[in-house]
Amino acid sequence: MRARLVQLVALLALAGLVWAAARFTPGINSGRKDLNMYASETPTETAPPEYAFAIQAFGAFRGLITNIAFIRAEEYKRAGRYYDAMQLASWICKLQPRFPSVWVFHSWNMAWNISVTTYTPQERWHWVYNGVKLIRDEGLKYNPRAVNLYRQLAWIFVNKMSETTDEFHMTYKRQWAYRMHLVLGEPADPLGEYRPGEPFEPLGRSIGDEADLLAKVSRHARQQRIERDRQEDPNHPERREEPNLPRDPTLDQQRPLEFEIVKKAAYDRLMQIANAPRTLAELYQAEPQTRKLVGRLREELGVRISDEELTEDEYWREGGLAFTFFRPWRQLEDPLGLRQQLTAQTGSGGADAGQTRLKRFDAIVGVREKRAAGLALLRFLQRKVLREVYKLDPAKMAELTARFGPMDWRVVDAHSLYWVNEGLIAGDETISSFKNDKVNTARLIFFSLRNLYLRNRLVFEPDHEDINRSYLNFNPDLNFVESLHRAYLAYGKLLDPDPEGGGVGGTFRAGHQNFLTEAIRMLYFAGREREAQRYFQYLRDNYSRAPDGSFNPYFARPLAEFVIETFMEDIDGWAPTRTAISALLARSFTELMRGNHALYNALVTKALDLHSRYNQGRMSEDTDKMQLPPFRDYQADVLREWFRQPAYAAEVTVNKARLWRVLPLYLKQAVYDDLLPMFRRECEAVGFDLSKAFPEPIGMEEYRKQAIRRAPADKQEDDVETPAQRRS
Repeated sequence: MRARLVQLVALLALAGLVWAAARFTPGINSGRKDLNMYASETPTETAPPEYAFAIQAFGAFRGLITNIAFIRAEEYKRAGRYYDAMQLASWICKLQPRFPSVWVFHSWNMAWNISVTTYTPQERWHWVYNGVKLIRDEGLKYNPRAVNLYRQLAWIFVNKMSETTDEFHMTYKRQWAYRMHLVLGEPADPLGEYRPGEPFEPLGRSIGDEADLLAKVSRHARQQRIERDRQEDPNHPERREEPNLPRDPTLDQQRPLEFEIVKKAAYDRLMQIANAPRTLAELYQAEPQTRKLVGRLREELGVRISDEELTEDEYWREGGLAFTFFRPWRQLEDPLGLRQQLTAQTGSGGADAGQTRLKRFDAIVGVREKRAAGLALLRFLQRKVLREVYKLDPAKMAELTARFGPMDWRVVDAHSLYWVNEGLIAGDETISSFKNDKVNTARLIFFSLRNLYLRNRLVFEPDHEDINRSYLNFNPDLNFVESLHRAYLAYGKLLDPDPEGGGVGGTFRAGHQNFLTEAIRMLYFAGREREAQRYFQYLRDNYSRAPDGSFNPYFARPLAEFVIETFMEDIDGWAPTRTAISALLARSFTELMRGNHALYNALVTKALDLHSRYNQGRMSEDTDKMQLPPFRDYQADVLREWFRQPAYAAEVTVNKARLWRVLPLYLKQAVYDDLLPMFRRECEAVGFDLSKAFPEPIGMEEYRKQAIRRAPADKQEDDVETPAQRRS
């Protein structure tokens, strides 16, 4: 009897404990959701066969084996046995595919640890990109709401690829630029569909506006924090609202802003890709001629286009779309780079066969004629490759462009910004709800925008035979000054624990002040003095006094003196030197256009002196980690960007023609072929005679034969020409 009573009591206790445990289930599930650990209730659902087998084979012991393997992997990493750690991490991924930390560990090990044990550019890139693909293609598939995976992916782009900490960073930039260049090509025409004198409707979206979800939720979180502080301390002072941006006087003018024109052109181009048909059937219905194109490409050139899911391996295999469609399209559309000119051979069987195939491809698709059917097929495949190969949504890319600015998606920092925003959205998070990581996550946005400001104007000449020999250089993009400034104002102060001071509070105060100081110099040297004065006034209003109340005498100076004095103090290192040289050269072309030959000579001489002093002792045949391009190439690259400002009014084209008349011959020859299509479009838009506005430089035929687009090493410095030299 007693035994039965004990059994009955035990059963009742068991039932009570089960009921009590069930009461905690909703809270546990809520916590899992908050920590982004909530996935499918069935662990084998959507898992690949090898993952499903490992999960089922080990059953309840899976967690124990994972813990032991993870500890062992950490020991291997500390001992420098990175390949052993990689193998263990791979096994853990199979045992626990929904355990985000192991994907982060595995990716970090490949991108940072294993990569540095290799010595060739291709090997380095292989391991770094494997770290990207592991998270992008596998980790996010099983952990779509794990914000730390998105943050790690963004960090590889913004730190490993973009910064100069790795001696092969230029390799990573070239490799990624080539991949995006194949798909997207050169950035959109900065003028877009807009023509001078026509009505212009800006996109109307910017950082921190009412439609900015990140800023909206952050403002709500900040208000909650203020109310909590008031409840804890009734004497807590009122928090000052973040200051509004001074209104730009140009907003009141009829003429649209350059920033808005360029941004809308980039947005419209991405939306054309985003709105492309999803399937071949939709493509054939929208553009019936494409059915014939797809058939001819398959029968005559072996280009296979289908609705099947396209993997990256399939895309890049011999005979894949990368080589059979996108590469010939770019070869037909891009101007011939110098290395291609130097290595191009006529009469060889391989070269003749390649040219024959290009001609057949062009005859079918009509690249040079810009046939409507060919362009429709291109946009269909662009959308397919972006979504299926690189896991990028063109509509989201367009929205980021509308929000942050006209990003060149060949630049790695555009993708760090993309993935950190994807993480915020997918994890139902904002920069205000990252617990202890919220500041570091916000900094990813700041880092990305700052690097876009410094490097978004990309000059890229792809070498299709050897990507690592492609020419790549970059210049600052002043269109991102406003974006980064607004990001500081929208996000910076909201994250500050005690934002009592002016500007963006204490946490980001120094970074914001340094950025504005640099941006003011860049705008001033580029001839955009009104914008420079606007930001200088903001500095005076918000940062002229130190926390102790003392006044900074720098801000009592006029704008011109402020620019020169701060400019000379801050030049130190690779990035500041590049920025300074670009600013000096941009300003020099503006002064030359205005007829100020003396100042042009002074600015070019100063830029040349900075370039020579910096490159001295840094020249190496093994790596170009910290070198600057030859000075003549630097001049030509900055000049291209100077001419590529959108001609939103006829006087802009007049100023370009005015500069063209007085430019040194070697600079005209270096940029003429690249800029001729843009010159032609601008002249047609405003009714100018191309031959009178931008006449072909003398000696172009001989120049093309010699192919001196990039100056030889022994003529980098001494052949720089100024108007004073020509007159002598």
